[in-house]
Amino acid sequence: MTFGRSIALGFALLLAAGCSGGSPGSSAPPFPPRKQPQSSGLFPQDSPAARVILAKVAPSARAPQGWSGDGDNDTDDGDWGTLTLPKLVACGDGTFATDCSLWRWGSPNPTRGGGSNGIAPALNFCRDAGQYPSADLGPAAIPPFPGANYAFTLTYLGTKATPIVAFATRWWNLSFDSGFSGGGKTGNAIVSPLLTDGASRGWLVYFTWSWPADVLVAPYAINEIQLAASSSPLAVPPGGSAPLGAFDCLGRPITAHRFAGGTTFGFGTNPGTPTVTSTGPEMNAPVYGGANPNGSISLSDDKGARTVTTVVPATPAPSATPTTAPSTPPAGR
Repeated sequence: MTFGRSIALGFALLLAAGCSGGSPGSSAPPFPPRKQPQSSGLFPQDSPAARVILAKVAPSARAPQGWSGDGDNDTDDGDWGTLTLPKLVACGDGTFATDCSLWRWGSPNPTRGGGSNGIAPALNFCRDAGQYPSADLGPAAIPPFPGANYAFTLTYLGTKATPIVAFATRWWNLSFDSGFSGGGKTGNAIVSPLLTDGASRGWLVYFTWSWPADVLVAPYAINEIQLAASSSPLAVPPGGSAPLGAFDCLGRPITAHRFAGGTTFGFGTNPGTPTVTSTGPEMNAPVYGGANPNGSISLSDDKGARTVTTVVPATPAPSATPTTAPSTPPAGR
């Protein structure tokens, strides 16, 4: 499973269907006020599962510059590679677990942007979310959320020993309190970004106390480039064009790079043009298709924000079938 590629797609998996629905329990403690990064020293060293899963966790961050031609857009896995995890399966919404049925998302306060009805929360933080140009680009592929508290609940339905341990990779960029305490199986979480002039991504990791553990992993992103829903994926007609729409949360120009064999698509009227840069934080550029548009587009800015979208050939609309008049009038009644 190529986790670097999947998370570099700018949370595209969060558009997928999640685990089956369900209502969380009501025994969680109230939302705690918090605006501090989670320290690596906060996870319990006496948890056998923590000693295995977090044994290699250490500070690391992406380079602050944008795309440089070295493939860095595809290799930033949000520090997934520092985790030691058992075999996981995809649960939808970009999440993974040892068993999806053991975890239930919910929100006692949906107006705060938390997950509800069993759908994982879209932890897609964007400093300038209120400036997203929906009039030009249409809705975003993942609704951006401002740099504020994002509340949701999570319930563990399994039978393995609690407490539930929670950890955020790249914790220095994120205020995270899982809300789990003691032996409780429901936590009221609060997540909030601390990064205001850069971009990052990472994972929230939940697991039971002992090893082997039941594990749930969910992605988060801070100030990554926001794709328009119509550009995720981008369907380009062979021999035609389609607009690539994106928005930069940090107010920076966006540069788009084509990754494709030959000249299947590009950014000029000649499909061979490999790159284009916006004049401001909104990218709204035509992508021209060759005979078979296929590949991907990497978008980045000079602050390190990035995402990737897939280019596919557009399916021609079916032509209308003309109605043929009957050769003889239908019999009257």
